[in-house]
Amino acid sequence: MFEIDEKGIRILGTSFWLDAERVVPLSFVSHAHADHIRNHKQIIATPETISMFELRRKKVDAIPLEYNTPYKMDGATIELFPSGHILGSAQILIEKDGVRLVYTGDLNLRTSATAAPAEIREADILIIESTFGRPEFVFPKRYLVIEQLVKFIDKCFARGIAPVILGYSLGKSQEVIKILGDLDYQISVHSSIYKMLKIYEQYGISFKNYKLYEGEDLRKRVMVIPPHIKNWLGKRYRGEICKAVVTGWAMDPRAKFRYRAHTAIPLSDHAGYDDLIKYVKQVSPQKVFITHGFSDFTHCLIREGFNAAPLRPSSQISLF
Repeated sequence: MFEIDEKGIRILGTSFWLDAERVVPLSFVSHAHADHIRNHKQIIATPETISMFELRRKKVDAIPLEYNTPYKMDGATIELFPSGHILGSAQILIEKDGVRLVYTGDLNLRTSATAAPAEIREADILIIESTFGRPEFVFPKRYLVIEQLVKFIDKCFARGIAPVILGYSLGKSQEVIKILGDLDYQISVHSSIYKMLKIYEQYGISFKNYKLYEGEDLRKRVMVIPPHIKNWLGKRYRGEICKAVVTGWAMDPRAKFRYRAHTAIPLSDHAGYDDLIKYVKQVSPQKVFITHGFSDFTHCLIREGFNAAPLRPSSQISLF
């Protein structure tokens, strides 16, 4: 059904790859995070992902597919459906020679304010990301995470300190801005986040109370910037700041030190351990392959009765 090499996953008997890690003639792109996009000659993706791909890379020859719209190519039927990760993120169902394969890409089963809810399809073969595939990564309920975020901000305001939220420029930042704007907080954002907000708005996601940061006083505003430029604000703002990083890795007590933040808040756009198990049970596959995460998640699935293995470069892999 498929094969693995240094470029990634290729569906046998077809011309396309799944989130190819190196440049290929044709690849399905599950979403527009930087670690999933390359300068492929042609891509298959949702319209939202294509727009963000072109902002981050360059204009690309693309086959745009809306969710739940079957498309035939190379003797296979493919269909994209939501993964719940970020705007436009998609899983792919491939039916070929009587076999159904689902590749999840990055997956999130919990509520998101800025992404379509994940859907689940039955399949014979499942290729699933396992970013948080360990028992310690069971995330708190969403309302508790939002309470933690709000308490951090309000405490900063009470002390006359500027609250700074570290979130990836695509996905996590938009989620935070949507949550806080709807709660009537005033928000300043870095330019890389601002550009992505405009694409979200093109696709019908509305945001309140935000503006591009232009040096304003932040003691009663929330500043949102990407983690990799966490020192950028210190060169532009003279007041005292306090930083919180929003990430699923916050379940690890060491996370705030790794991100050089004062606190870490477990707002995740990936499925936690319990949701990954739940997802696999509902797909009910005959074979499961694990990618982009902890390989020992395979042992957890085996204990649950599944035929599971980590996805590694190898020869061709078929169902039987």
